[in-house]
Amino acid sequence: MFTYYIMNWKFIIILSIILLINILILLLIKIKIKDEDFDNINLDIGNELCYYFTTLGLSILQKKDFNYILGNLGYNMKEYFFFETLPSFIKYEYDNIYNCFVSNNITYEYIESLHIPGTWGINDNRLYFFWSCMKPVVQKILNETFEICGLKKEVYNPIIHFRCADTPFNKFNGYNFQYYSFFKEALEKISMKTNNKYNFIDIISCSFHKSDEKIQNSCKIYSKSLQNYLKEIGYESNIICNSNIDDFSMLFYAPAVISTSSSFSFMSGFFGNGIFISTEFIKDEKCSSCKDFTLYGYNLMHDLVDDYNNNDNVISLLKDN
Repeated sequence: MFTYYIMNWKFIIILSIILLINILILLLIKIKIKDEDFDNINLDIGNELCYYFTTLGLSILQKKDFNYILGNLGYNMKEYFFFETLPSFIKYEYDNIYNCFVSNNITYEYIESLHIPGTWGINDNRLYFFWSCMKPVVQKILNETFEICGLKKEVYNPIIHFRCADTPFNKFNGYNFQYYSFFKEALEKISMKTNNKYNFIDIISCSFHKSDEKIQNSCKIYSKSLQNYLKEIGYESNIICNSNIDDFSMLFYAPAVISTSSSFSFMSGFFGNGIFISTEFIKDEKCSSCKDFTLYGYNLMHDLVDDYNNNDNVISLLKDN
């Protein structure tokens, strides 16, 4: 009897130690999550994820296991818990995706020849089918990573990702403002697809990326102007800017995403849980398969704008179409 009690006590002590270790691990994870939740990840999340998943697609095209070295774009990824959590090894078990590639004439040579961090900018049918074939695995990996990181969310409103920071001020090709009528048509399309008239919209707009104070002030004016326009056509809205990984997860779980063209909103919205509506990346309609989610002809072209800091003039142009 005495030996029995001693063995029971030993069992209880061992179990208590195991529970304590698990609690400590969870606390450490929560600390890392909390730090990441309030701090911006100092890298281009969309481009890095585009590189990651394109590389996974290349492995599938070779029917090979996926081995990925974090930080291919020059970042120390181990600083960031979200990226450190992404699987760096995935065993090949994707015959269904491989067959989807083959049936749509997607070859290793075609994808490998592209500028890989830029494959999110779909401008032909084969690239559209590449990402459509990849969508189930991309969505699954992102969802599991968000869950581990404590970033899974309940999001009830459609979200407009209003890109305004270094772009469009640098006038790079493909990074434009959109006429306000773009947002009206996008919201109408979402209502038609969901059979639901949303009355409240969230606008994610953060202007700190490669921008100075003057540009940031202009971006505040432009996001407020868009908010006022939405109110005029019957939508209330909030303007949101949390940490970039937090905003990314919001877009992923939103019932609908309206993208103004960026890797950030494509990688979160196209592979997310809801409807994805986007402007065209570059004035090019070679992707006939993209018409279901792309609205063409709404970009304000750079040659019509002398100075993006001339806010009144730009807003007048945006309202014109």
